[in-house]
Amino acid sequence: MSSEPPGRIDQSPGEFLATLRGRRVHFDALHGNHGDRLLTLAAQALLCDAGIEPVRRIRAADFILVNGGGSMAEGWFGLARLARYCRSFPGVPLAVLPSSFHFTRSNLAELCAGRQAPLWIWARERPSFNLLLRQRAQGWRLQIGLAHDLAFALRHHPLIEDLARTAQPRHLLVVERDDWEGPTGRRRPLSPPGLGFIPEAIRSRARRALLAPLRRRQDRASAFCGAALAYAIQRHPESAGLPAVAADVSLAETCDFDAFLRQVAGAAVIVTTRLHVAILGQLLKIPTYLVDGRYHKYRGVFEYSMQSEGVELATWDGARLNAQSSGNGADARTPSCAR
Repeated sequence: MSSEPPGRIDQSPGEFLATLRGRRVHFDALHGNHGDRLLTLAAQALLCDAGIEPVRRIRAADFILVNGGGSMAEGWFGLARLARYCRSFPGVPLAVLPSSFHFTRSNLAELCAGRQAPLWIWARERPSFNLLLRQRAQGWRLQIGLAHDLAFALRHHPLIEDLARTAQPRHLLVVERDDWEGPTGRRRPLSPPGLGFIPEAIRSRARRALLAPLRRRQDRASAFCGAALAYAIQRHPESAGLPAVAADVSLAETCDFDAFLRQVAGAAVIVTTRLHVAILGQLLKIPTYLVDGRYHKYRGVFEYSMQSEGVELATWDGARLNAQSSGNGADARTPSCAR
């Protein structure tokens, strides 16, 4: 590896990690929601493939690897974490796995001021990549690349293969996030939820069979949930008789990781404002509708990585869902750059 980054990374994350064999790598998983857990599984698989056993103590490391995802946006913690690493370990090489970047007030050069060692960053969609290009154009040197979200590297992971083999369509799944990224305007705190969408005749049975793994934070009915269910049934009339689960299953306070996997794998149709619910749905070949968010992340990942089969992009106008695009766009490809 060169000590002077030339600007553009021409390796996939997996190929890059293979060059770190023998290094003392500290891996920061950036734990957040269950989507981040999928990214951690993928990163750990790549590290294993590269023959790297991460060190626990960061001060024993001679390389820092930061997990990818959506935390590198103003409003989340990733940018502050990156700045802390640059400030506390300016001489230790550092890489950030495929991420979305979004900031209007921050400046990457200022966040990483005083850094001496190389910094490698992958964007996971073109708008973030272009943002990083503009940062580099301002006179600060960093090495940047464009690669698919690491969760796509789980396509042939035993976990996904087991889910795909055993999954049976049992319900409709609507996932509505309630933070600043959510497109529906819904914000926490939420009132205790119910199962209003599930027919009365099977409500108690569905509560036990479908939602027992969920902790006491299923979502109450909302305008978006009602519209999402109507949209799913309109597009897939054969699913009209199925019960519905409306819950942000990506959150640890809603359910544990195993229940998250079961709820997604058991869906006949998914409508979601969570990116990794959509990615998992695509990996499992479940008809999935990803609702565009409040900045370029969702549309960018969709256009770069998801325009194949099974996923469509939709928008929410406050009253209804509107189809945007699906399938075989100009930038469509099978994500394979992780390894």
